[in-house]
Amino acid sequence: MTTLDATLQWLDSRLATAPPELAEDVLALVRSAGDADRGEDGEAVAELLTRAALMGLTEVADGHGRRQSALRLLSADAALTFAFEAAAELGADVAQLCRRTGPRGEFGRRMADRPTIGERQ
Repeated sequence: MTTLDATLQWLDSRLATAPPELAEDVLALVRSAGDADRGEDGEAVAELLTRAALMGLTEVADGHGRRQSALRLLSADAALTFAFEAAAELGADVAQLCRRTGPRGEFGRRMADRPTIGERQ
């Protein structure tokens, strides 16, 4: 089973009760981030969900707050929440995921050079 397959399987029951448009967008983010196969353990699933979330957040930041960014922002938030849930549930290192992802990690690097809303106007 690939990382993408394991992640989609893990998400299946969690997205079953989500609004359909949100569930579809979360799955689209995950599929677009799922090019590297790193196995099916908790670390790999959490990493793929994190990549999907960061992709979504970057898209929103690049979209300059347009109304259509709302769904993508909700999907990115859900993917990041699922990343931490998967890490905790599947035995991955949650603290390490926090360090790699947070303001001093990948998220911080992606957002560091972006203008603030006030600077855009």
